Amino acid sequence: MSLRLRLTLFYALLVAGVLLLAGISLRLGLERILQSELDQSLQAALILAEPWVNNDNGRLGLSQEGELPPKLPADLALLLYGPRGLVEALGPKPQPLPAARIGCFASGEWRFCGRGVEGAILLAGRPLAGLEASLEALNRVLWAIAPGALLLALGLGYFLVGRALGPVRLLTEAARERALGRIWNRPLPEPSVRDELFTLSQAFNALLKSLGELIESERRFTQDAAHELRTPLTVLLGRLEQAQEKNHDPQVARALEQAYRSAQRLLALVEKLLHLARAEAGQGLLRERVSLHRLVAEEVEDMRPLFEVKGLALHVLLPQEPLEVTGDRLALGLALRNLLENALKFTPSGEVRVRLRKEGEWALLEVEDTGGGFPEEALPHLFQRFYQARVEHRRSGSGLGLALVAAIVRWHGGRVEATNTAEGARMSLWLPL
Repeated sequence: MSLRLRLTLFYALLVAGVLLLAGISLRLGLERILQSELDQSLQAALILAEPWVNNDNGRLGLSQEGELPPKLPADLALLLYGPRGLVEALGPKPQPLPAARIGCFASGEWRFCGRGVEGAILLAGRPLAGLEASLEALNRVLWAIAPGALLLALGLGYFLVGRALGPVRLLTEAARERALGRIWNRPLPEPSVRDELFTLSQAFNALLKSLGELIESERRFTQDAAHELRTPLTVLLGRLEQAQEKNHDPQVARALEQAYRSAQRLLALVEKLLHLARAEAGQGLLRERVSLHRLVAEEVEDMRPLFEVKGLALHVLLPQEPLEVTGDRLALGLALRNLLENALKFTPSGEVRVRLRKEGEWALLEVEDTGGGFPEEALPHLFQRFYQARVEHRRSGSGLGLALVAAIVRWHGGRVEATNTAEGARMSLWLPL
């Protein structure tokens, strides 16, 4: 459940709770007011009816038998109680008869008030039907208003929470774009309102600036070191070749050959470091239309003789529909060559399949082999610099090939994935069409 929906539900529950408390308070308040007014009318009726009570010749009664005083309500009941019980009643007679009491109280469906008069107790009572009808009308109004108010609270809350979380969504989308590695050095947008989100975006921008300076410093160091090492290594290879030509001692020849191979591996490592630094910084990379059909076909044909020498079958499956992307042709070719070299290096027998197809708005390029696959624990780390899935791989590679592939693909706005199949490994490149 999203934060927006959770906040909306919280707001709606809060409004529902307030409405419930307000409705209960309103009903209780109205009931108390109506009951107070009813008691006041009964007390007034007792004051008006008190002169009618007489105790002539020891006979207790009301002087106007069968009639109510003209200023009293028609539904008023007057009950006169003597020491032996009810003596006389005027008006409607409630059932069951209430007990003689002084003060106001409820009995059945009636409300009574009593006071002592001439040694007797005079009760004035009225039905509670009018009070209950008013309360029932209020209940209907509350039940009619509550659903509408709750729906309004949900809609208004969802809208207001969406407006409040709008800057958060913008910051999230901007941070996700920068996480892809294409515009990581651009600051996050700062909200126009100087609130907590403004302060948060400033803190993130300060962090991005510090990280950017650190990353740029590392890239410059890597690139400068690679530049400085490439020239002396090239000179060293030339001197070793000259020494091999002039040498006639077999023991020295073996040592020179080992030194030559080591120098070649070191130069290849320096070249990959240089390519990696340039790919991560986007230096020297072009943005042009690249035909993936032609790119895959050319790179595969260039690598096919190496596969044939090793006895591996190399199959290519291309879609009928031409697929084009925007990017650098040489960089994408370098990424594909690295994948093919990996498959060639770690596939002792069997075949390697290269497949290109369209997946929605993406071009999917897959390289599958029958080399047994990667260790499961190595899959999350394959695209890190200098990472080797197995110790024995350190003698045959530098651990920079897949890191270079990932850097190139990220610069093009895509992503790279490594998975295992039943026969071996699958490397997948996703590039936006």
